[in-house]
Amino acid sequence: LPQRARAAAAGQVGRVRIGFVSTIGFEKLPDWVREFRQLCPEVALELVEATGDVQLEAFARGEIDAGLMLHSPGAAPAGLARLAVSEEPLTLALPARHALARARKLALAQVLDEPLVIFPRRIVPSLHDAIFALYHAAGRVPKLAQEAIQMQTIVNLVSGGIGVAWVPESVTQFRRAGVVYRAADELAPAGRRRG
Repeated sequence: LPQRARAAAAGQVGRVRIGFVSTIGFEKLPDWVREFRQLCPEVALELVEATGDVQLEAFARGEIDAGLMLHSPGAAPAGLARLAVSEEPLTLALPARHALARARKLALAQVLDEPLVIFPRRIVPSLHDAIFALYHAAGRVPKLAQEAIQMQTIVNLVSGGIGVAWVPESVTQFRRAGVVYRAADELAPAGRRRG
């Protein structure tokens, strides 16, 4: 038993509970889990898929030990020790049947006039606000078509022609028929609308 106690104190045995947002699961999480299991085979790893707001509540209740969340640069949730594990740009998801998806050149102004599918603000306030700031900087107000919590659901709604969505680049790993992804840097800047 003393040897097991020393191993637990050294982090070699025990249990680690990690919350994660779905976008991490598309690309990075499988490799991280595999490497963790190789390095710490005696540590049970409990993965909890949850949005950022749910993870913050789980931290407060002591139900998770670490979390992988999304937020805008410089807007990490307060009161937590944090480490940036990656940065990724936003990408535009368009319905494949939409004329804008087939356009060789795509102007941001055209995109900003389209109905928007987005997650509720409570899920990732800083990212939600950054997307709205993009519209406001161009003199536009987003036309909300639908809110959805999970990125997969957002992409599925785009596939159904409900609207366009700004998603983290890692979401492009989620291949969905009926969706075209365009990098934000491919879009011509938006001019201000005179009103």
